[in-house]
Amino acid sequence: MFSNLNLKSSVLNSLLTVIASLLLLSAVKAQPQKPQMRIGEVEYFGTKGVDVQKVKTDLPIHEGEELSFDAVPDLISRGKASVRASIGREPTDLGPVCCDAHDKWIFYIGLPGRNVEVIRHNPQPKGATSFPPEVLTLYSQVMDLIGESVHTQAIEDRSQGYALSAYPPLRAKQLAMRDYATRHAALIRRVLNKSADPSQRSVAAQLMGYAIHNQAQILALVQASRDADETVRNNAIRALGVLAESRPSIAKQIPATGFVALLNSGVWTDRNKGGLLIEALTRTRDQKLLRLVSRRASDSLLEMAQWREFGHAQGARLILGRIAGIDEERLQRLAHDDPNAIIKAFASSQEE
Repeated sequence: MFSNLNLKSSVLNSLLTVIASLLLLSAVKAQPQKPQMRIGEVEYFGTKGVDVQKVKTDLPIHEGEELSFDAVPDLISRGKASVRASIGREPTDLGPVCCDAHDKWIFYIGLPGRNVEVIRHNPQPKGATSFPPEVLTLYSQVMDLIGESVHTQAIEDRSQGYALSAYPPLRAKQLAMRDYATRHAALIRRVLNKSADPSQRSVAAQLMGYAIHNQAQILALVQASRDADETVRNNAIRALGVLAESRPSIAKQIPATGFVALLNSGVWTDRNKGGLLIEALTRTRDQKLLRLVSRRASDSLLEMAQWREFGHAQGARLILGRIAGIDEERLQRLAHDDPNAIIKAFASSQEE
């Protein structure tokens, strides 16, 4: 089970994802007087060739429903069983994501449609390399503070190639990560490449995004983007997205074509972070990349562009608009105010 935390910055469109178990824990810690969650939206991906209406009709997960956090695991199990009964196949993913503009949770349900691509992952490392306990504590503190920062709607500065929140407690811990990463890059790479413990590799992927920028950093993050563990991939791809946003010269160093497949992944975090990265890499409007994305991932982008939570849909809308040739200033407005205009423009561009 996983989750995503959207910092809700209309300027930076910060899409920050963490494991839902950690997020649920932080939510309970932060709001002990409110042990309930309310479902805002139920969204789908991987729908091509699937009877989505039947899935919707049978699904025991309902928009507007309020339930306790303790009931979430059972609801997920029943949701998966319902999809299996409806279409005779397992969902590729199913879990809650926090949160929409009204602090309601979103359930994203991955279906095994024809626009789902199997992503090949790296072999599992077998080493014992690890971080000192205080580094793991720092990472845990950052994850908890991310939960708090959501409610402040803090923007995020990515101009230096690593994320710095405007929320002071989180920013202080992020600067501590920066300090550690600049002094221990070799250890971070060893843990990322060799540790058998995915929790250690997750910390390493996060820290690698705060290391001094060089080609070794890019290579390590690209390698980690195919890790067998979802959280490691999430942290690595997000770090690459932040780097790509910081400077065009850095974006050029990231091999874009290898990440297009993530837009078709059956895992929501892959699609979310893949969209974040591809959106940053298409800002130059490189026509070769735009043609590749259009050919390989149009169906998936159209699904994502119609999600109701703006922070989660914005990347897909911008990518489609760039494929359609919409002027960037107008595109930014349409992405927020009239996504259907982008979809129509994209459809027209495919007919030419």
